[in-house]
Amino acid sequence: MSSPRPRDVLLAKAVGYYAEHGVRDTSLRTLATSIGTSQRMLHYHFGSREDLLAAVIEIVVADQIAALDRLFAEVDDPFEAGRRNWEAAAASAQTFGPLFFELASHAMHGRPYAAGLGEVVVARHVAAFRRAFATVTDSGHAEVLARLTLAVGQGVLFQLLLDGDRPAADAAVDELTEMVRTRIESANVR
Repeated sequence: MSSPRPRDVLLAKAVGYYAEHGVRDTSLRTLATSIGTSQRMLHYHFGSREDLLAAVIEIVVADQIAALDRLFAEVDDPFEAGRRNWEAAAASAQTFGPLFFELASHAMHGRPYAAGLGEVVVARHVAAFRRAFATVTDSGHAEVLARLTLAVGQGVLFQLLLDGDRPAADAAVDELTEMVRTRIESANVR
């Protein structure tokens, strides 16, 4: 077995640091000191702070998608799996949510380091939700429900980050889940 690449080791340390301390306005110098490397090494492997943050989001999303796929594979009821996914997303929102939304605005403004976030944050999540919904409805409907689920989930996470009202966020997710479940069940009865 080969040793992990130095870039991957640094990225894992950066993710760990940000998970514990948050991103805020942490400079590369502060991050480097905290994770036992030099600012020069971070520049060498990632370029700018923004490039590093985009790499952090990419690895965090990859982990989220893997967890989502595991949930949908392990839990027979896709709606229960979705609820568990919401629990995990809401729990991690305080850590990585602000970074997601900050970098999303950078992507909207055409910043080069954020150019791939549409694929990373939207397309990969839509694909994971589509795979789950395809177990209970046709592929066209699964695509629509996947986009709806992601859009509502991201919107509710945004509100949760702003107002901190977890019970209201949970209630909104529960309501959407029941609406979709009822719609699918009624369509399958016909």
